[in-house]
Amino acid sequence: MFTVIRNGHLFAPEDMGKVDILICAGKIIHIGALINVSGLPLETKIIAADNMYVVPGFIDQHVHIAGGGGEAGPASRTPEIKLHQLTTNGITTVVGLLGVDGVSRSVAGLLAKARGLEQEGISTYIYTGAYEIPTRTFTDSLRSDLVLIDKVIGCGEIAISDHRSAQPTLEMLAKLGAEARVGGILSGKAGIVHVHVGEGKKGLQLLFDVINNTDLPITQFNPTHTNRLDRLFYQAIDYALKGGYIDLTAGINPRDDGPRVLHVVQAVKYLIDAKVNLKQITVSSDGNGSLPHFDSAGNMESISVGSVEVLWKDVRELIKQNILSFPEAISLITCNVAALLKLAGKGKVKVGYDADLVLLDKDLNIDTVIAGGKVMVQCGQALEKGYFKEAAFQTTS
Repeated sequence: MFTVIRNGHLFAPEDMGKVDILICAGKIIHIGALINVSGLPLETKIIAADNMYVVPGFIDQHVHIAGGGGEAGPASRTPEIKLHQLTTNGITTVVGLLGVDGVSRSVAGLLAKARGLEQEGISTYIYTGAYEIPTRTFTDSLRSDLVLIDKVIGCGEIAISDHRSAQPTLEMLAKLGAEARVGGILSGKAGIVHVHVGEGKKGLQLLFDVINNTDLPITQFNPTHTNRLDRLFYQAIDYALKGGYIDLTAGINPRDDGPRVLHVVQAVKYLIDAKVNLKQITVSSDGNGSLPHFDSAGNMESISVGSVEVLWKDVRELIKQNILSFPEAISLITCNVAALLKLAGKGKVKVGYDADLVLLDKDLNIDTVIAGGKVMVQCGQALEKGYFKEAAFQTTS
């Protein structure tokens, strides 16, 4: 079967104007002017996109797909994410990871969840590991995980500058980075270390120390949550100016999280002023993880669950407030992420690439989501909800 997206305004992410997009077998096979469907050998579905923007499917590189949390004990463990929570927010590719809890959560469970989501229709990858060092792996080493486990593309989220971390030393983090790098080389994968940065007083200093005292390149480590604190963010600017990728966390805002945090919009403004290369900036949601708030003594005051909906919500504001052009903003959650993680066929609307697409209305609301050539969301509503959906289980007496 063929699918034609008819007359949509394509941002691939570059502005391609009004075009037709021809899809078959999960791939984009033609982009151009009016396509004559009468000459196609198979049944053809036409999706009218006259008043729509067409963009690449979003890539969220930081989602606790198998659940997270646990900072308030077992009852505070967050549930697994459902398919429609991702697709209705435009996410067609997700990278799953573990966080503070590498005990009751496992990399095996994470992998199983990733495989399940892929069976339900989206593309998935995972980071092996959790907060601690030595970290959690499938095999006897991070290097072997990268080489032997198909979905493992790196290690994370490894915690630094956080009272919940393993308080890693330079030597510990350097060794982990070296393992990830060689594993990436041998497997042909990104092999990065995705680094959770907390509110600790040293911020990114440990990363700078590793880079300055070893032969590892700065691109080996990808710090996230870099907009959670102003002094951390200033270090992140320096990190990016030295050639590193930095990841901003969507959903952070001064109203809810205190005056020293930076919303994605404000953070991007500062990055532009500092002349940071926009290709080195990504945005992720930290979705489905716990959002604990601690007092100055490290005692937890409250906890909630993060939503992936903040990803597009914050990036959309960059466009609406004219902070970035449409292509620049879209790149933060598409081609920039694909380049960092070496995700072949992802992040662009291009012939030969996977048919992962989002159709937006003129107000930039998500209307239609296509993953691997299959329509997952239409008119903002999920057509595919995966196993169990929202129906209650029936019991028998």
